Amino acid sequence: MLALYPKRLRQFILLSVLLVVVIAAILVLNRAANPAVWILMGFIGLCGLLVSCSNAAMKEHQAELSRLYDQLDAEGFIRDYSVHLTQKVLSQDTALMVRMHLSNAYASLGRFEEAEKVLLDFPVKEKKKEEATLFTRFAITSNLCYCAEQKQDRERAQRYLDELLALRKRLEEIQLTKPQSKRMVFSTELNEQCMRYLKEGKADSKALTAQVKGSRQQLPKVTSSLWLARAYLSEGNREEAEKLLRRIVELAPALYPGKAAAQMLKELEAQA
Repeated sequence: MLALYPKRLRQFILLSVLLVVVIAAILVLNRAANPAVWILMGFIGLCGLLVSCSNAAMKEHQAELSRLYDQLDAEGFIRDYSVHLTQKVLSQDTALMVRMHLSNAYASLGRFEEAEKVLLDFPVKEKKKEEATLFTRFAITSNLCYCAEQKQDRERAQRYLDELLALRKRLEEIQLTKPQSKRMVFSTELNEQCMRYLKEGKADSKALTAQVKGSRQQLPKVTSSLWLARAYLSEGNREEAEKLLRRIVELAPALYPGKAAAQMLKELEAQA
């Protein structure tokens, strides 16, 4: 995380050098000082500095993410967060995380081609552990599938969903080799319900309601709510659908879900 915030990284390096210099000076000037004790203290101090600077970097990152997921300022988020794409990051997981968040931001604005491109351009490297590689591919494929579903591209969405389900199956097989407490759950429910709606014109409103309620952040709530409103309409529950659509427009008028909800309301009014 420090690699994303050069200011925090420089702060860590500067304070670390200062700490080493101080300890070295103490050992040189005070012959009675126990080297082992001071070296241990220096190591503990360096660890403390690393934790402190890393926590500060994480707080900055959370503030940036909050701008997208809670404040729904996708345009501002993309403008400021895109700088992380140009930074040299050694961790593939961190590099993927940056692209996933940017992909979500582009998708929230209806810029689906850009949302897909930022992930398709990511070079997936084979890791020593199969599970790590599979997890990377699962995360990318899930987003690509959702983008295709949002564009209502049934053919590509189905292709991505088939791949996603295959990845989930392999990941779940790996989880069975672990103790129960360490097993992870990989959900494809939202993707499956969206695909079902595209193919059949209906979806399970209870399953989509669980998706909405299970999201703590505003952006996933808004995007899932749009599909829930469609499911309500397919069930003939116009009252709940309109209530939900108005809520989406109120929360995210500048985002794709808000614009799509406004258009749906307009069409419903025309049918009245």
